[in-house]
Amino acid sequence: SPDLAAQVVRQPALNDVSFDDMLFLDTETTGLAGGAGTIAFLVGVGKFTGNHFRLRQYFLREPGEEAGLLHALQEDLEGVGAIVSFNGRVFDVPLLEMRYMLGLRKHWSLSSLPQVDLLHPARRLWRRSLPDCSLGTIEKSLLGVERTDDDVPGALIPGMYLHYLRTGDASEMTRVLYHNTIDILSLVGLDVHVFGKFDDQDLGTLSGAEALALARWHQDAGREKQATNFFRVALERSKRDILIDTLRHYSAYLKRAGKRAEASGFWETWHSLAKDDPHPCIELAKYHEWYSKDLTAAQQWAQEALQCLTYWPEDWRREKTWSEIEHRLRRLSMKIQASSSLPA
Repeated sequence: SPDLAAQVVRQPALNDVSFDDMLFLDTETTGLAGGAGTIAFLVGVGKFTGNHFRLRQYFLREPGEEAGLLHALQEDLEGVGAIVSFNGRVFDVPLLEMRYMLGLRKHWSLSSLPQVDLLHPARRLWRRSLPDCSLGTIEKSLLGVERTDDDVPGALIPGMYLHYLRTGDASEMTRVLYHNTIDILSLVGLDVHVFGKFDDQDLGTLSGAEALALARWHQDAGREKQATNFFRVALERSKRDILIDTLRHYSAYLKRAGKRAEASGFWETWHSLAKDDPHPCIELAKYHEWYSKDLTAAQQWAQEALQCLTYWPEDWRREKTWSEIEHRLRRLSMKIQASSSLPA
């Protein structure tokens, strides 16, 4: 739904855009870094029309035809309500803006359109569980897309096009067209998959990593009840590394909410899983010193924090943290001495 998309990608203007007015965009270019010398030699655009999905691809047979490509593409871009892409907000869309300026002397602020850049919500959901968040990895791991041998790695595409321009041999360009086609179609599938996760009312379908991502999303938006529900799902379903990450974020969330006694149990669990991390021990030392008023427990946890630091390399971070803990231990020692000298 448009309102959900608006919340996820933080584009309020999407509230007024229907799904049928969204354009799926992907470009293939002569360079991967952008810049004034980079040309989009293949632009794929897809759009739903009724019960069909229409994909168009504009291919630049030679650089001198760029004005024609841009004129033809303009018909698809005009009247669009939003652009759906994968990293297009910082690459594809600014590149097209620049080409319209250089090629047609047309100042067209395409970036002012609402942008549904799926890279960022995808990273939020899966950066903890996938080796990377490239479109190729996501589509294979989560969407079940298996590209054929006709595909070509994206990093090779600029060189293949330059070879075509030098030799006139267009045989490899069919592979580039195939690559662009699957990119566009995968955008549609990813769009549904991403927003399905954010709109997921059935918590049973979520992994621990996804639940943690959604917990933090709701937390950032101030939706405390939903954040708590998703944190608990993440605690139940996460394996060690993601569980540690969940404990770290959830305990910090509880601390900010003033629920330090509840957080203390999660700090202890965090410490049991990460013996080389002094941070849960420091939090427990703070809690017992200032809130539970158990100075002996605070001292023990501060000493345990020093033990954790012995696993750290000897650098400025270790030295700084060590100094802070020693300062805490001196203060606790004085407090304990003062309390023991008080009359019964």
